[in-house]
Amino acid sequence: MAAEQLKNELKELDFQKPETIKSKDLDQLIIQMVQHIGSTDPVLRDKLIYSSFYHLTKDGYLNHQQMEYLIQTCLDQNHLFIGIGSMNEDSVFTRAFSTLVIALILDRDREERFLSEEMALKAIESSILYLQKEEDTRGYVEDKGWAHSVAHGADLLAEAIKHPLFDLALASECLTTVGSCILKDTAYIDEEDERLIYAVIALLEKGMDENLLKEWIVNLSNNVTEIKNTTGYTPYYFRMNTNLNQFIKSLYFRLLFLNIGLQTRQEIEHILKPQVLA
Repeated sequence: MAAEQLKNELKELDFQKPETIKSKDLDQLIIQMVQHIGSTDPVLRDKLIYSSFYHLTKDGYLNHQQMEYLIQTCLDQNHLFIGIGSMNEDSVFTRAFSTLVIALILDRDREERFLSEEMALKAIESSILYLQKEEDTRGYVEDKGWAHSVAHGADLLAEAIKHPLFDLALASECLTTVGSCILKDTAYIDEEDERLIYAVIALLEKGMDENLLKEWIVNLSNNVTEIKNTTGYTPYYFRMNTNLNQFIKSLYFRLLFLNIGLQTRQEIEHILKPQVLA
């Protein structure tokens, strides 16, 4: 199915009128949607394909077999990991929007448990691996719309952590992965820090020891200080320091509003105070 034909097909879907959905051949429709999931047309990719996947999944239109097909396909080397490690290439759209579909299905599986244990564990492991390997950190791309790979990857990681099969022994690796995103050579401007925090909060809600979080924050801060000591006041240092400060400030208030993480909040105050009073 050509892109324009798919566009018209998706525009006909009216989720306020279930009969317009049930009359469609959803098996064929989702195959076509996956084939065009990385389209550089932001209307098709974001407004139509992702939005339709959201409603089809959340509102119960897809059966277990269809969702199994989707997660298996989106996890493969032609979707979640296509072109992984590249920068400024259009493959980022396929990767970033595959993460969102996987997250939707993990959310459904958390309630209904229809995925095989092998598939669920693969999705959990892939959620960590994806953020470790993603190097294209662009948020909004002119004329092509949102890539937002780090934010979308963080959404997937948060859903993976919430899943019943997530092993808390992976908590340290998850924090290290989030830290590697914060210390990438880019200054985030599209609220990536907020989305990464979802994964951290999910770990705490899963039962992670707060000491692990506090020690991780200290190590992150020390890493940025080491960058300054090694490279001086370079653009790289300023980007890392900006990312770190944005992240820990956002984390501080999230923890405060949830009334959790007192030790971590105190550590964040200790890190930020010299900069504020300088």
